[in-house]
Amino acid sequence: MLRAYVVVFGVALFLFLAGPFAVLYALVRRSPDILYAAGRAGCRLGLYLGGVRVVIRGLENIEAGQTFLFLANHQSYCDPPALFVSIPRNVRLILKKELRKLPLLGLIMEMGGFVFIDRSDRVQSIGGMKQAVRQLQQGHSFLTYPEGTRTRTGQLGPFKKGPFIMAIESGVPIVPISVKGSYEIMPPGQFRVKTGMVVLTFHAPIATHDLAAADREALTQRARERIAAGLAEGGHAAGNGGVPAERIS
Repeated sequence: MLRAYVVVFGVALFLFLAGPFAVLYALVRRSPDILYAAGRAGCRLGLYLGGVRVVIRGLENIEAGQTFLFLANHQSYCDPPALFVSIPRNVRLILKKELRKLPLLGLIMEMGGFVFIDRSDRVQSIGGMKQAVRQLQQGHSFLTYPEGTRTRTGQLGPFKKGPFIMAIESGVPIVPISVKGSYEIMPPGQFRVKTGMVVLTFHAPIATHDLAAADREALTQRARERIAAGLAEGGHAAGNGGVPAERIS
């Protein structure tokens, strides 16, 4: 539990020291790039303080300059920082509206183009999804979790249809990502951070530009199979464990 408090305090201190400068600089330059750089720095700090290492595989599948919709399974609160520092470009997220109220962080995420939705309001949620589709078409990559929420059992849950409708409507290729190891680092229902390793596997992109709404189920199944295959692979352990790594953070 002590390590969890250290992570929260350290990241909060970084946010309130670096955040105002980053916001001011972004306003002057009229670009959110500094916000993303600061966000990655804060995520790296949190991972370091938590004793979490990240092994990254499959980066050769990520073409430079290409817009992607990254879809990852969701094991714990450790996933976002691990993914944010590992995806080799700025990525926006779709978040529940309550997070917009977070002091300073909510403003930073809004300035960064993140989309906030009210999960209890279907009309507003659809509007948020359409906003994300427009941003994808403008060349902004997104990261989302097709399960919709964190797993409570460690097992891969059912996928919701929203991300796949977004992919088809935008014509942007999907990159499935298998996230393995973070469930043990931050078990659900516990305010604890255990030292350990998260293995991220970036799978080959799935093209969507020629798909229609009728193809959604097949697209969902294809992405789910790739993520499940990555989770089933061996080679996750403390230490490198023989995992063929692109990079270790």
